[in-house]
Amino acid sequence: MDPNEKIQLDDITFDDVIAGDGVDTVAEIEPIEGVTEEEEVKEETPESELEDIEDQEEEEEEVEEEVEAKEEEEDEEPSDPADPTVVQEILESLGYEGEYEDTAEGLTEMTKDVASQMADDRIEEVLEKFPLVKKHLDYVLAGGESQKFMTAYDPNLDYNTMEIAEDDSRSQKAILSDYFQQKGHDADFIKEMLEDYEDSGKLANKANAAKDALGKVQAQQKEQLVEQQRAELQKQQEQQMEFWNGVQETIKESKEFAGLQVPEREKSKFFNYLSKPVTKEGYTQRDIDHSEAEMEKKLAIDYLMYKGFNLEDIINKKARTTATKTLRQKITKNEETVKSARKRSTRKKSFDLDNLDLNI
Repeated sequence: MDPNEKIQLDDITFDDVIAGDGVDTVAEIEPIEGVTEEEEVKEETPESELEDIEDQEEEEEEVEEEVEAKEEEEDEEPSDPADPTVVQEILESLGYEGEYEDTAEGLTEMTKDVASQMADDRIEEVLEKFPLVKKHLDYVLAGGESQKFMTAYDPNLDYNTMEIAEDDSRSQKAILSDYFQQKGHDADFIKEMLEDYEDSGKLANKANAAKDALGKVQAQQKEQLVEQQRAELQKQQEQQMEFWNGVQETIKESKEFAGLQVPEREKSKFFNYLSKPVTKEGYTQRDIDHSEAEMEKKLAIDYLMYKGFNLEDIINKKARTTATKTLRQKITKNEETVKSARKRSTRKKSFDLDNLDLNI
C-alpha cells in the first residue's frame, strides 16, 4: 500500500476499535510524578463543575435520608390514642369536669371536690323547691337572727291570712291599735278612736281596712327583710374594715404603746397577730392566746386596765420595791456576817484546854 494513501473510514471496523488494534487516534499520556489521578481530574475539571457535583451529591444524600426516614415510619405501627384514665372515666360518668392525676392522691382529691360540688348542687335543688327555706338561710348567713325571721313569717301573725269575725270586737280593736301605733299615735288617741268607732258602728269596717293596710306593709317588710340584713352586714363589715385600718395606721405611725416600745421590724407581725384569722371560725392568734392564757395573766391584763395602763408608775414602783428588797437583803446579810464574826471571836476568847501548853 502506498504510504501516502489516505485511510478510509470504511476500512476501520468496530471490532478494531474495541480490541485496540486499530489505528492509534490518540496518543497515551503518561502521568506526572507527585500528582495523583484524583488531583489530575480536579485540575482538569473546572471549579464551577466541581461545585455542581458536590451540590448534587449533597442533594442525593438528603433524598436518601428522607427515603430511609419514611421507610422507618412506615415500618412502625401507628400508635393508638391514649386510653382514658380511671379518674377521667369516673368524672365522665358523674357528669363533672376537672383535671386530676391518675393516682391515689388524685383520686382522693377528685372525690372530695365532686362530693362537695354534689352537695352544693343538692342544696340548691332543695332550696329551689322551698323558697322560704332559702330566704331563711340567706337571712341567717347575712348575720340575721333566726327567731326574728321566724316571727316575721309566722302565719299566726300574718295580716293577709288573718280572718276577723263580725262580732269579734276584741280582735278588731287589736288590729286598729296596731295600725295606729305604726302611724305613731299615742295611747290616749288610740283609745278615743276605738271608742268612737265602736259607738258609731264602724269598728268592723275600720278594722278590716286597717288589716289590709297592715298586710301590705308586712308583705313589703318580708320582701325587704333579707336585703336589709345584707345591707346591715355590709355596714358592719365596712365599720370593721375602718377599725382595722385605724389599728394598722396606729401601729405603723406609733413608736410606743402606753410606754411599751415595739421594734419597727415587729409591727407587721404584731398587726397580723391581732387581725389575721387562723381558724375556720375566724379567730385570730390573739384570740386563741387570750382564751388559753392562765388566770394570772388575764388578771394582770385586767389590773393594768384598772390602773389606767400607766406602765411608767407601775414599772417605777416595781423598781423601787426591787431596790428596797435588795437593800434589805444586803443589810440582813451584813448583820448575819457581823453576828457570825462575833461568835467566832467569842469562841477564840474562851478557855480551851486543848490549846494549853504544858511544857515547862
